[in-house]
Amino acid sequence: MNITKILLSIIIGVVICGTITPTNATTMCITDDNTSIILDPSKNGTKYTRDEVTKTWATTFSYGTLSGEARCTGTSGENEHAYPQYNFDNYPIGTTAANSSYMSCWCKITYPVRSAWGLSHTLDTGAHCANICANDCGAFMQSYPNFRRALFNTVGM
Repeated sequence: MNITKILLSIIIGVVICGTITPTNATTMCITDDNTSIILDPSKNGTKYTRDEVTKTWATTFSYGTLSGEARCTGTSGENEHAYPQYNFDNYPIGTTAANSSYMSCWCKITYPVRSAWGLSHTLDTGAHCANICANDCGAFMQSYPNFRRALFNTVGM
């Protein structure tokens, strides 16, 4: 990448992010060579989709679409909080519970940025978690500002 392209990316990011960031909101501007988006936890999403087989989800906002992964684990925590020290990437993603104690539904953003894993909530059984965790990640991202804020605050960690 040449210096002109780097400078142009920085200028575009400053112009886009610097002029649309709303006041009185905790926001984060994410810029790369192709996109600039403002992660604003105060704005609810407009829709979400999920795939329970692959344990993926996507939530659409006025500023763009965020997508991510879901995992059920036996690790507990505080609902709607993110935990940068945890890594659940290698947990099973099948549609049935690999372990009946995997009742905690964890979510992370994978595109266009990466976040830490955040706990949406804990369900009553491992099978229940395995059946709806991706759905819940998309729904929590769409409708719960504290959950969005927790994940947004870990972007880039």
